[in-house]
Amino acid sequence: MRKTTIILITFGLLLNCSPKIKSILEYHKKENEFVLRKSTEFDKNGNQIKSIRTGGLRCDMITTTEYKNNKRTFEKTCCYFKEKDTCYLQSFSTYEFKKNTYTEKEIRYESDSAVRFIREIKTLKNIKITNVFSWEIFPTKKPDLENAIKLIDTTYLDNKGRKIKSLHYNAKREKPWIEIFKYNKDTYSRQTIGTSRDTTLIFQISELKKMAKKNNIDYEFYNQENYKYEIENY
Repeated sequence: MRKTTIILITFGLLLNCSPKIKSILEYHKKENEFVLRKSTEFDKNGNQIKSIRTGGLRCDMITTTEYKNNKRTFEKTCCYFKEKDTCYLQSFSTYEFKKNTYTEKEIRYESDSAVRFIREIKTLKNIKITNVFSWEIFPTKKPDLENAIKLIDTTYLDNKGRKIKSLHYNAKREKPWIEIFKYNKDTYSRQTIGTSRDTTLIFQISELKKMAKKNNIDYEFYNQENYKYEIENY
């Protein structure tokens, strides 16, 4: 029997029992009603396997992801037209995980197989290094790394796997711009340094975010004044 939990119900049971999340429906407030904006499906390991963004001007965007041994292998995004019952391919990615270096390599392609970017993410115990070679403006079928836009992100993690500092390098900048994160029980701050708009922002850690962390899923929950969520468990 399907088991569904609405966020209006007390969160205590969710946090204590920590059920596996199967799907999340996200509703956005428009005028006086909440309209479905996105639906997301997960496998029992917390991996996102399907996402549908509704209400687009042209179509609904559908992204599906495949896994092997709990690692991503393939992902595609298509534009779904309901009246034609057809989903036109927009882009796709192939993934390769190198166990000896703890590195995931993604190659993102356009629908015509031109390469948009190549991204490598190396994850160690308390550090994550992301290298990107991008041809975002002019995707190419013959990628030349020397002509790519080069980006490097270095993120430091605490013992709970939370970001505490990120350095963002761009080949066009002399110095990186920096993010510093600090955590309290129900809030965290993000300080930005080295940009034209340096700021420090405070964010609330909602019960929904705590639940997502406990279920080991990567999902961004927004404020519950303008967004509502319906959660289905396995």
